[in-house]
Amino acid sequence: MELLEQIETQSLKIEQLRAKLPVIEKIPLSAGLEGYNTSKVFGIYKKGGGNCLGVSKDSYKPADLSLFLDTIVNSIIESDLNLDVDKLEYKEYKGGKKVTFKIPLKEYEIETPMKGDIIQSSLLFTTGFDVQTKSSLSYSTYRLWCSNGAKKWQEDYALSFKNTKNNSSKYLLFTEEILKASRDVENYVKFLGNLAKKSVTQEQVDDFYLRITGVNRHNYEQAHGKSQNIFNSLQNAVMIESNNTGMNAFSLLQGVTRYTSHELAEVEEDLYFGNAANINQLAHQLVYSLN
Repeated sequence: MELLEQIETQSLKIEQLRAKLPVIEKIPLSAGLEGYNTSKVFGIYKKGGGNCLGVSKDSYKPADLSLFLDTIVNSIIESDLNLDVDKLEYKEYKGGKKVTFKIPLKEYEIETPMKGDIIQSSLLFTTGFDVQTKSSLSYSTYRLWCSNGAKKWQEDYALSFKNTKNNSSKYLLFTEEILKASRDVENYVKFLGNLAKKSVTQEQVDDFYLRITGVNRHNYEQAHGKSQNIFNSLQNAVMIESNNTGMNAFSLLQGVTRYTSHELAEVEEDLYFGNAANINQLAHQLVYSLN
């Protein structure tokens, strides 16, 4: 009875989530003018009206969010990772042009000089209706001690494909890729631990600041006031991190994610799709390349 009740409760919560999902329509925009040949152009809208989410050609097929949800839930269950689908969250960004389904994956303790340095990982299923956003599976991380957030930093996703008529079957690949994403998170945690053991020279620190902000201690006086403020904020963030975990590559990275999470990102979507996400990605690439 307990298992049956769990399944019924789970089903109820998924259906409650499904009821909140918008239906997306592709509506012809080109009315045509006498004597002129017009190409087929479509506007992407939420059913019932509202702002245009994107403009497409005929080959584009908006993701069916109800089907997307079913695929996610079934894939999570089949992956056998014991994830609680009741904790699946749906959010819209950029006025509904981009959407995510997010589910907690696992907590890890990072091997840093600070005891109990915990990172919460989540699977992140993304799709969108601006025509440019692909359907993808990735992950995001959240460091509990300092509330620093970041999404998967490598450019390659665990799974990513365009929303076209011929690609809907690719949703079936999610189960295998969920397992791959889970392994990617474990590798990422090890990567962070290795960064904490990687000392940095002043020359490397100067180059890091220069690549991130365009400013370091050598050209500070000649820099624009706004650039100086960014450099000062980032340097202060790195100092806070290094006071707890030492002056190493990990502190450089966490200084950036502290800055982007608490000062640059005005809303959560900036950490996923905005300039904050781009800076986080660059910071990861820079510390990865340190010898």
